[in-house]
Amino acid sequence: MESSQPWAIDYFEEKFIKPDPWKYFTSPFEQTKYQRQLDIVNDRYPDPQKILEIGGAEGAQTLLLAGQFPKAKIISVEISSHAFRRAKDNLKQYADRIDLVNADIVEYRARLEANCYDVVLWCESIYYLGGRLPLTDIYDLLGGIMSKLKAGGLLIMANTVNLPEAIPESAVTIRPLIDCYYVILSSLTAPVSKSTYVEEKLGKMYEYQIWVFKK
Repeated sequence: MESSQPWAIDYFEEKFIKPDPWKYFTSPFEQTKYQRQLDIVNDRYPDPQKILEIGGAEGAQTLLLAGQFPKAKIISVEISSHAFRRAKDNLKQYADRIDLVNADIVEYRARLEANCYDVVLWCESIYYLGGRLPLTDIYDLLGGIMSKLKAGGLLIMANTVNLPEAIPESAVTIRPLIDCYYVILSSLTAPVSKSTYVEEKLGKMYEYQIWVFKK
């Protein structure tokens, strides 16, 4: 299966034919990255009532969110139908407070209520959208997502930087592009922190950044 548009739905459907293609459930690298983001929520907004997760995949981070914030209602948006179906199975114990949505955030954001969410978690997917959309649309998208936060709410993002050339995502994770998203967000809202980590996954070293913005 080949995508008619780079990084569009076909790419993710193919990726998620097999379960957990990026080892989100089993990799200490991924689990540590998730927990760092949850620690930020716990430190800066310790009792969130409503959380939006963009790019929930099969629910690895969603499970951690549900366990750590038992009072929170979580909406998780995922583009792949394969990942969505597995997430429903993985998260069925929390079905009373997790709404799973199988949709492209570019299209679905208009259906999200404004000024509604305490926290938005957006992990490892903005660069895919940057590979699909012109910069003006990215600016509008980021502004639209910020509008969904309550006053004082947090946007937390994790993004890999400079993936090796052998990995398809290397083209959309080059540092100037990642820096561009950060600059756009900083023009839309108040940056709180930007942390960089270089850690090992499956025998290779990878860099990622975690950003925090406050509305």
